[in-house]
Amino acid sequence: MSGLRALALALAAGLVLSGAAASAQTAPLGALYVNNSYDARANPYRDLERALDRARAENKRVLIVVGGDWCGWCEILDTFLTRNADVRAAFEASFVMLKVNYSPANENAAFLTGFPASRGYPDFFILDNNGTFLRQQDTGLLEHENDYDRARMLAFAQRWRQ
Repeated sequence: MSGLRALALALAAGLVLSGAAASAQTAPLGALYVNNSYDARANPYRDLERALDRARAENKRVLIVVGGDWCGWCEILDTFLTRNADVRAAFEASFVMLKVNYSPANENAAFLTGFPASRGYPDFFILDNNGTFLRQQDTGLLEHENDYDRARMLAFAQRWRQ
């Protein structure tokens, strides 16, 4: 019986630790984004106002990330920012980030007509903290093989720091 009890405790501890590790992987992104998902039901105008309020208070720019749960490179972006603390810190120092859903469920066409057409996803739109559009960033230029390139991502974030 004690052997089964020890095994059960070891399995329970493993589940707790793996749950803690999963939380630790996603928790760091909470400081980056004003929203935490590509929600087809979200109001991007309201989310943008929240991002602009925070960007003004923190003297940062707004980085709109257009994509969706269907977008593999969007997921790679979040994983990359979670895994690379120096890049995440550089993005936090430069931007307040906002996810805007683009999917068959909601293309957010009215909101996105205020920006250049997207050629790929995720697509980055950089705004100043007054909401003025500054630039669209082709995220393909920030990639290397099957991931994002650390040096390019750092340079991008540093270029837009206020």
